[in-house]
Amino acid sequence: MAKLKLGSSLFARQLKWGLLIALLSGLLIMLYQGVSDYRSLLTIYNQTNQRVINSALLVANSAVLNRDVELANAVVGSALVQRSVASARLIDANGDVLVEQRRNLDELPQSIWVDRLFGGISTQEVALHVPGGNRADQRVIGELQITFSPHVYIAALYRRMEISFFGVLVFALVITFGLVGVTYLIVTKPILELSAYMVTVNPVDVDKHLPMPPPYRHDDEIQLLGSSMIGLFGLIRNKVQKLGRATDALQAANQTLEMRVEQRTHELNEVVEKLELLAATDPLTGLANRRALMGRLKNAIAVWKRRGTRVGVIILDLDHFKTLNDTYGHQAGDTVLKSLASVCHKVLRETDLPGRMGGEEFAVLVNDEDEKGMMVVAERLRKAIEADTISANGQTIHYSASLGVACLPAVGDMALSDGEGMEALLRQAREVEAIIDMLYSVADRALYSAKENGRNQCVFGALPASFSKAGE
Repeated sequence: MAKLKLGSSLFARQLKWGLLIALLSGLLIMLYQGVSDYRSLLTIYNQTNQRVINSALLVANSAVLNRDVELANAVVGSALVQRSVASARLIDANGDVLVEQRRNLDELPQSIWVDRLFGGISTQEVALHVPGGNRADQRVIGELQITFSPHVYIAALYRRMEISFFGVLVFALVITFGLVGVTYLIVTKPILELSAYMVTVNPVDVDKHLPMPPPYRHDDEIQLLGSSMIGLFGLIRNKVQKLGRATDALQAANQTLEMRVEQRTHELNEVVEKLELLAATDPLTGLANRRALMGRLKNAIAVWKRRGTRVGVIILDLDHFKTLNDTYGHQAGDTVLKSLASVCHKVLRETDLPGRMGGEEFAVLVNDEDEKGMMVVAERLRKAIEADTISANGQTIHYSASLGVACLPAVGDMALSDGEGMEALLRQAREVEAIIDMLYSVADRALYSAKENGRNQCVFGALPASFSKAGE
């Protein structure tokens, strides 16, 4: 075996790769440091901008509301204390500028990375409301506009990158040169000799004696590695014999594992089915929830678009439910909702789908019924609700509901005013969601009419003018 020298191609490659690693390490570290600095500065930039807005909003509402120019100047001036603020102004409700101050952007450092790294110069507009009360109900009295410029942060990023570039590069070069020399003498050379020994020895060939590993003068891990090599080769010979038996055992284990996987898959499918049922059911009443009912309605309207079968919706809302809750308690209210669900199951057909839309509002999806049939179903449901009673706190509670009804006609019952019939309607309402919104809106308006006309009644909602019965 040839003796390795410092001038060998192996050492040359080691030195070459060491230098390359040094350069790449320096660049990567510098890039990492630059990205870290950039993220830190970006976070500081965003936090500073938000802090400026929050601090300005504390008194900007009062300044605009009272048209206090001195206070407004103080608000705008305090915002421009931050070097990232390019301009700030307060605008009243009429669109008139109350106060405005600007910074000369030409005096700030310029860079092509302003837009790419920090999003460029941006303006945030914040509506001002009357102080106090609920923000959603407050009147807008003006607007605070602040323009932010990241030029100062770009300059700070450049300074940090310049410092880190030289320091990191020099450090990486020194470390790499030191490691190349030390690892070659202490690790690389003896490892290569042991590697050559491992290549020439065949531990599976039991007819030959195992040669001794190459000598090594130091008492360390490499000498231990060479001494352990013979024992490792002997162990390999023993393991080869056991490999066949281990293969058989592994095949048996694989069969057992497949059976367990199949069992776990079956159990998982059962759990998924239960979760899907829970996701489609209202936990209080056991009826379909809004998501499930809307999904069934979407499917039914899709069938209506293809075949023209009738589809109807009944929207039901309990009368004076808030008063009932306030009088008898929320537990009694929950009992009423559960009892209503029981009434729906008793009165409605199996093909009808009742669901709870939220609160005391319910809906029923009815298929293949015309206007008269829809009203019969709704009136039967209303009477059953009116006749239902519950007991709470030793008292008997009666309740009622108002119902709004709407339905889509069948193909034979429908024609458009332009004479094009079903095909023209489908061209006007290509999206199922549009038909759902229209049908639900008609039923909701009918429900509102029932509420306005005394409650505890059913009202049928007329379809838009684009629908008309044949012959009318």
